[in-house]
Amino acid sequence: MDNYCQACGKKVAATTNIGGTLLCRTCAVDIREEIDKLRAAGKPVNIGHIARRLFKAEHSAGNYLFRDIPAELWQRVKHRAVDDGDSLRDLVIKSLYKYL
Repeated sequence: MDNYCQACGKKVAATTNIGGTLLCRTCAVDIREEIDKLRAAGKPVNIGHIARRLFKAEHSAGNYLFRDIPAELWQRVKHRAVDDGDSLRDLVIKSLYKYL
């Protein structure tokens, strides 16, 4: 049986199960950070929702619109968008307005 991380979609040999959501070790760290932030703010925690949001950020339609972006920069941008609660589309539009 193949295991896929529900946050990044990558096939992994070993997964972590948090709240019934299968995650790779890398995404588990990111999701735990998000859980801590939500709990500190007194907000409800839905791990499946967080994982889906990360998955959408990773596999959004915007990924193919820009080519040759350094991988480290793109990862930081995607994580920042998730942290700020923005979609990549919103981030690009805000950046374009700021540029103008």
